[in-house]
Amino acid sequence: MNQEVKEFVTKEEKEKANNVNLVEYLLYIGEPLKKEGNQFYRHEQHDSLVINTKRNYFSWNSKNVSGNAVTYLMNVHNLTFQYAVKKINGDLGDKDFVAFKAPEPTYPDTFQYDVEEVNTTNYVMKYLVKDRKIDADLVEMLVDMDYIKEDSYKNVVFKWIENGQLIGASLQGTQKIPKKKRIHPERAYFKKVLPTTKEATNNGFSITRGYPENLYFFEAPIDALSYLTLNRSTLSNCQLKSMDGLKLETFVQTVKKAINELEKSCKQIESITLCVDNDSAGIEFINKIKNYDFQRKDGKSIEIKSDIPDLPKGQLKWDWNNELKRRVQSPIKKKLSCEIEI
Repeated sequence: MNQEVKEFVTKEEKEKANNVNLVEYLLYIGEPLKKEGNQFYRHEQHDSLVINTKRNYFSWNSKNVSGNAVTYLMNVHNLTFQYAVKKINGDLGDKDFVAFKAPEPTYPDTFQYDVEEVNTTNYVMKYLVKDRKIDADLVEMLVDMDYIKEDSYKNVVFKWIENGQLIGASLQGTQKIPKKKRIHPERAYFKKVLPTTKEATNNGFSITRGYPENLYFFEAPIDALSYLTLNRSTLSNCQLKSMDGLKLETFVQTVKKAINELEKSCKQIESITLCVDNDSAGIEFINKIKNYDFQRKDGKSIEIKSDIPDLPKGQLKWDWNNELKRRVQSPIKKKLSCEIEI
């Protein structure tokens, strides 16, 4: 393609090109895509190139690049940014292409638990205990309590239990996905949050010890279990909550529910601790939350703290499971208590 384009690219041209519906545009210009599931397309000539229609971006795993239509043309067809913008605008012309708009979320009326559980826990124990270094007796206890199960696809099932009822679940794969097959380049294992009701969507996997007077928030169930493994002898009257990411809605809803639940027992929240990953996104989330002022029923502000693991030299990201594995593999191992009550 001739890339001798010198003229200025306007703000309107950039906005139109950046916001075009990626799959619609690529199919229109004849890109060889095949549909996979409800929201993904895969390039027929580049097996590791996957397009997410729900989020309107592509991921080319083998090249470690991702982005919108402009980035696609730059990387797949080796175009400059300016030429890619001009090409998209030229291809569209006066055609009535609707700019991408994320669909409104829909929720089922009731939670449908369509997981095929198995009676064995071989993959659960290998992945959580051997690979992730979480205490074996902790995992066994949660399995016995029906908080954790194994499914027929060898995934770990983390059940969301509230007031004795199953309201949701998140799945964690135990088998590494080959790089070329990954939807997200950085995600080596399958992950899925099962669709649930609108109210339960902002819940998550949690473990409560005593009264939830002290709330601890994590980005994933494995981080919560890792933190509990490291602090079993000191954590009491607390709730450890997984947000399955950095979800402000989950944080706010959990705090409100805890306040209301504790009020029934004439108790108050004592502290909130953010135990998210030590990376730029985690730090940003902590700073955002600390701008909020949550007050107890007695009018006092709730203390908001953070407890993130130190970032080792040369690392850009470190979570509580990284820290647990580091301590377990260290020559000097910290002796941990084996007592726990949930």
